[in-house]
Amino acid sequence: MRTEIITYLRSLSLGNFKVSEELPRNESGVPLYLKNQNTIYCDEDQIADEPFISTLGSLSIHNTSTTVSVYVSVDGKSKPFNYDSLINGMRAAKDINSTQGFNSRTCDVSTEFVDDLLLTRLDFTYIRLT
Repeated sequence: MRTEIITYLRSLSLGNFKVSEELPRNESGVPLYLKNQNTIYCDEDQIADEPFISTLGSLSIHNTSTTVSVYVSVDGKSKPFNYDSLINGMRAAKDINSTQGFNSRTCDVSTEFVDDLLLTRLDFTYIRLT
């Protein structure tokens, strides 16, 4: 899903923001999304399986969830003018039309201040029965 989300984010009207292909790794102990303001980073897919229905026979149905975290930081003292509309546009990535047959799509948005930066994290979770 990471690739689909990056493609979707690049289709948005980004203004002074850019989407990076790099993973949000640490460089010298500092995450890239804190070093590079106004740059959007997508993490790897995190996949989890949970039993949904189990029968006495061999039939077993699972919820398979794929979660992708997206990070962006901006100057906390003066947010860019298009910040709110960008975050709203990014949230819509939960509705990406995928051929993977997801039953549920959610996006959780959290913000926090790290020093003088406003860090926004979007967690996209896609769930399907397998």
